[in-house]
Amino acid sequence: MNERKTVLQAILIATIAFALALGAALCFAAAAENSRPARIEKALERGNVARAAALSEKLRDEELRNAYMLRCRRAAADEALAAENWDEAATLFAALGDYDGAAEGYAAARYGAASAALEAGVYDRAAELFDALGTYADAAEKARRARYKNAVALAEAGRTAESFLLLYKLGDYADARERALSLAETLCGSRDLEAGYAAAHYLSPEEVSRRAALAEKREALPRGIVAVGFYHTAALKNDGTVLACGDDSFGQCQVSAWHSVKQICAGAYHTVGLLEDGTVIAAGRNDEGQCDVGDWRDIVAVTAADWATFGLKRDGTVVACGFNDYYMLDDWTKITAISGGSYALAALREGGDALLSHESARSEELHELVDIAVNTGYAVGLRADGSAVCAAAGLSDWTDIIAAAASANAVLGLDAQGRVHAAFFRAGEEYDVSALRDIRAMAAGGTHYAFVTESGDVITLGENEHGECETGAWKLF
Repeated sequence: MNERKTVLQAILIATIAFALALGAALCFAAAAENSRPARIEKALERGNVARAAALSEKLRDEELRNAYMLRCRRAAADEALAAENWDEAATLFAALGDYDGAAEGYAAARYGAASAALEAGVYDRAAELFDALGTYADAAEKARRARYKNAVALAEAGRTAESFLLLYKLGDYADARERALSLAETLCGSRDLEAGYAAAHYLSPEEVSRRAALAEKREALPRGIVAVGFYHTAALKNDGTVLACGDDSFGQCQVSAWHSVKQICAGAYHTVGLLEDGTVIAAGRNDEGQCDVGDWRDIVAVTAADWATFGLKRDGTVVACGFNDYYMLDDWTKITAISGGSYALAALREGGDALLSHESARSEELHELVDIAVNTGYAVGLRADGSAVCAAAGLSDWTDIIAAAASANAVLGLDAQGRVHAAFFRAGEEYDVSALRDIRAMAAGGTHYAFVTESGDVITLGENEHGECETGAWKLF
C-alpha cells in the first residue's frame, strides 16, 4: 500500500513539474513572441536587415509577419540602392510591387544604372534606360545627351553615316545640327541634311525622289474616317458628322447627333470621336470605363482596343481608359502616332522607333518607321521606302505601301496606287480584295473590313449578320 502511495506521489510530482515546465515554456514563448517585434525594430534600426528578416519569419501572426517581411525587403532594396548596386536594387524594388515608395525606388535604381552606363561610355544602353524612365527627373535630357555623346564617339571612330543619323534625329539639341551639316558635307559634298540622310542610307537621287512622293501621298491620306468594331461600322463625313450601322445593343451606333468631329475609332462595342477642339466623345459599352473620355483635353489623335480607348496629347504623351493596366504609358513621351487593336497598343516615337504595350507584339524590325498598326500578338510597321515589316506575316513582296491595318485575321496594306494588299492568317477566312481600287482609307475588324474610296463611298467585306456591312448608301465626301 505504501509502495502504491509512493508511486502516485511520484506521478503527481512529475505531472506538476511537467505542467510547471510547460507553463514556463509557454510563458517564455509568449514573451519571446511579444519581444520579437521590438528586436526586429532594433535590427532594422541598426541596419541588420538579414537579422530582422530572420526574426520576422518566426512571427506566428501572419499579418504581422507579412508586414515586417515587406519592411525588410524594402530595407534590403534601400541598402542596395545606397550601395549603388543598381540592378540588384531595381530587382528588389520591382518585387515590392505597389508597396509604399517602391515605384520611386525602382525609378531611382534605373536612373542610377543609366547614369553609370553614360559615365562608362555605354551610350546605347544609357539612352535605352533613360528613354524607359520617361518624364522621371531629367531622364529625357540625359537620353539625348547619351545619343549626342554616342554620335560624337562614332564620328571620331570614322563611322560617319551612323554618327550623322544620330545627329539628324537629335535636331536642335546642343550643336547636333551643325555637326550633322558638317557630316553631310563629308557624305555627299553638300551641307544639306536631306541629301546627307539619303547618302547615309546610300540612296540614289531617284530613290530620294520616290520616297518623297510616297511621303506626300501618305500625308494626304485622311486619318480616322472609318472604323469597325466587332459587329458595327462607323464613318466620318467631311461635314464633321458620323454615320454608323450594325449591332447597336450597347448604343455604339448612337452617333447621329455628333458634330465637329475630326477623327473616329472603334473598339469591340464602343465608338469614339475626336472633336475639333481637342476633346473626345464616346458611345457604347462602358463596363470597363472605355467611354470615360469626358475630361480629356488637347488630344490630337485617338485609337481604340477592344475594351479600351487611347488619346495622343499635343505634348506627345498618351492617355488611356478602359480595360487593362497600361502602366507603361507613364513613360511614353515624344509620341507622334498611336494605333490600337484587340488588347494591344502601339506608338511611334520621334525618329521612328516603335513602342508596344505587350511583349508578344515586339520585333527587332520595328524601327525607323513612318507608321504602325497593331493587334494582339503582332504589329506591322511601314518604312519610308514603302516596305512593310511584320513578324506575323511575310510581306516582302509588298511595295509602295502608305497605310496599314491589322486585325486578328489579317494584315491589310494600301499602296500609293490605291490598291489593297492582304495577308490572311487562316484558310477559309480570306476575302478577295483584288478588285478594290482608288482606296483612300480602310479599317480591319474581326469579322468584316471597311474601305473608303476616292469618291467617298464606303465598301465593306465580310459577315453581315448585324447589318454591319450596310454602307452602300453612304457618301462621306
